[in-house]
Amino acid sequence: MAARIVHSGPRTFDIPGPHYQWPIIDDSLKEAIVAQTERSLSDRDSTGIVGEFEREFAAFVDAPHAISFSSGTSAIHAMSRIAGLGPGDAVLAPAYTFLATASPFAFEGVEVVFVDADEYGNVTAETLADQLKPNIRAVIVTHLWGNPCDMPAIAEFCREHGLLLLEDCSHAHFASRADQHVGSLADLAVYSTNQKAITTGEGGILTMSQQRYRDLALLFGHYNKRCQTEIDPAADYAPFAFTGMGLKHRLHPVAAAIGVHQLARAADIERRRRGVLDRFVTGLAGNPVISPVVVPPEQGQHGLYVTGLRYHPDNSTVSLGEFVSWCHAEGATEVDVPGSTRDISQEPLFTRRDPHAPYRVTPSPAPSGRPPRLSRFAGVQRFQDTFIKIPLWGYDGDDPMVEGYLAALTAVSTAVAA
Repeated sequence: MAARIVHSGPRTFDIPGPHYQWPIIDDSLKEAIVAQTERSLSDRDSTGIVGEFEREFAAFVDAPHAISFSSGTSAIHAMSRIAGLGPGDAVLAPAYTFLATASPFAFEGVEVVFVDADEYGNVTAETLADQLKPNIRAVIVTHLWGNPCDMPAIAEFCREHGLLLLEDCSHAHFASRADQHVGSLADLAVYSTNQKAITTGEGGILTMSQQRYRDLALLFGHYNKRCQTEIDPAADYAPFAFTGMGLKHRLHPVAAAIGVHQLARAADIERRRRGVLDRFVTGLAGNPVISPVVVPPEQGQHGLYVTGLRYHPDNSTVSLGEFVSWCHAEGATEVDVPGSTRDISQEPLFTRRDPHAPYRVTPSPAPSGRPPRLSRFAGVQRFQDTFIKIPLWGYDGDDPMVEGYLAALTAVSTAVAA
């Protein structure tokens, strides 16, 4: 295939990569990092930058409590333990998600019962109800690619069936539904801060409404000094303060300093990212080949992680993969079909029930040779067969990127339209 696919002239978009970097490493961020290296490289309690980050993040998402972790995955692992789930229990989880939404539950021997997706890639109260079974004790939802789930309906479903409500808000730092920030209806909610709209570089944070859950989160990842200082000696779990639950998952103070720096700029980040998202929604209006995957305003506010696009193969003369290749040839190299976020329900990790069993793949009743993108869930299949994403830029001065990608997407769509 020739490099010039759409036309014989210069590329529509010809800015050297990388086309997306986050966070922006400016002088103020460098100063915050250097200042923290001089202040402390190891916070053992919440009197320093780690505690400051937790308090500011809790305020940002309207949560009573927040405890930081070394990653979103470790925060979800803490969530699984705090929820009291173990072998014999089951959790309802999205089939279409990033693996860490469900993998910590499987690590603990909890059965993960997977659930179908709607047009935004999200679970609904109806898809959850389709998979309900007696040993299910909790639900975890993910707000995929920034689009908020219908949390009022899901919360009502959980209340009706006596289930804990857990949220993976990793894609949805700025999302809301029914004027409530995502995570606000959950018993426990996790936000990854690894290259997300609010980032610490690496990290995660667990929010909760109950003091008991906060203390158990400390026991999971912040043993010794912090637990001994912050947990009420009268609590039934207080004797474990010295050892915790046996693990340590503390966020690094330099990461916390990056997070505090980003939270101070949250309003500007949201303003710019929301403006860029609106630019793509407006600019692609009427495009028959691709359309933005964004919940309408009456359903909620987008979480501002990426710009999701739906490909309409019936209106195109090429496949989705060819469309992406054409965009790359036009210079828009960040147009992407997700690989890590996909149907995870057939991964061998989720067939395990004994957390101490050897890691060997056992024969599966699933047909052999199943293509990697073929799902047993119709909604998941429809979504992942047509979804592509591009970055959602969030800083002043990125107009050439926004306009260049919009021009490239429009040019390729025009060239391939049926």
